[in-house]
Amino acid sequence: MVRRTLPPLTTLRSFEAAARLVSFKAAAEELRVTQSAISHQVASLERHLGTPLFLRLPGRVELSEAGAIYFPVVQDALDRIALTTDLIRQTHAPVSLTVQVYVTVAVRWLIPRLQTFKEAFPEVAVNLDASLLDWEFNPDRADIGFIYTRTPNRPNLSYTLLCRERLVGVCSPAIARAIKTPEDLRHFSFLAVSGTTEDAAIWAASVGATGVSQKSAPLFDSNLLAIEAAINGQGMVVVPQFLVEADIAAGTLVAPLGSDIMQPGGWYLVHLERRGNEKAMRKFLQWIQGLV
Repeated sequence: MVRRTLPPLTTLRSFEAAARLVSFKAAAEELRVTQSAISHQVASLERHLGTPLFLRLPGRVELSEAGAIYFPVVQDALDRIALTTDLIRQTHAPVSLTVQVYVTVAVRWLIPRLQTFKEAFPEVAVNLDASLLDWEFNPDRADIGFIYTRTPNRPNLSYTLLCRERLVGVCSPAIARAIKTPEDLRHFSFLAVSGTTEDAAIWAASVGATGVSQKSAPLFDSNLLAIEAAINGQGMVVVPQFLVEADIAAGTLVAPLGSDIMQPGGWYLVHLERRGNEKAMRKFLQWIQGLV
C-alpha cells in the first residue's frame, strides 16, 4: 500500500489562493482570514516542501520557480476535489419536486397513494400545489402538472398521456333506490361543477334520459365539493370514475343504471420542454404510470 506524504489541506488552500491572486492580502480577504494567517500557512507549506514558493519583494510577492511548478498542480487537484464533492452532494441530497394537481384529485386520489412514492423514492420530497380553479399547468408555480385537457398542444410544454377516463353518474344509496329507469333521473338535481357543466347532459343522453338540465342546479367550484354533496343526498353528480371508485366500493355512492362514458379529453403529466429537476420528474412519471 502506497503511503502518501501530503501537506495539510489548509496550507494548500492558502497557497492556491495567494498564487492565483498573487497577493497574500487578497487571498486573506477571499478566505476570510487574516493576512498573517495566509503568511503562516504558506511558510508552513514551504517548510514541508523544503523550498520557497514565493519571492517576497517590497510591497508584493511573486511565485518562485518551484511555486510556478506547484501552483497549477495544486489548483487542478483542489478543483477536482471541489467538483466531485458537489456532484456527490447533489446525488445524495434530498430533491424537491412541486406537482400541480387539482384539489379533488389530490384529496381523493393522489394523497392516499403518495406514501408508496415516498417509500420507493425517499430522496424526492413531493410538494403539492393544489388549485380549485387553475385548470391549465402553470410552470411558474410547479415543476410538473397532473392535469386534464382536450388540447395538449400549448407551446413549449411536453405532455405525457397517463390515461383516458370514463365519466360516471353517482348518487347516494337513498336516491339510487328511487332510480329504476332513465326517466326517473328528471326528478333529481344534477349537481353542477364549474368548467364541466356539460358532462351531466352528455352522460344522461348516453343512458337515454331526456330533459336533464343543470341550469337551476347547485353550482360548485370543484368536484370535491360536488362529490361530498352527492354523498350527503343532495343530488346526482357526473365525475371521472377514478375519483369515486373508493366511495362506490364502500357503498357511500352508487352508480345507478350502471352506465359510464368516455371523457372527451385525457389526463396528462405536463412540464416545460426545457426543464430542470429531470431525474425527480422521471421518477414521479415512472411511479404514477404504474398506478393508472
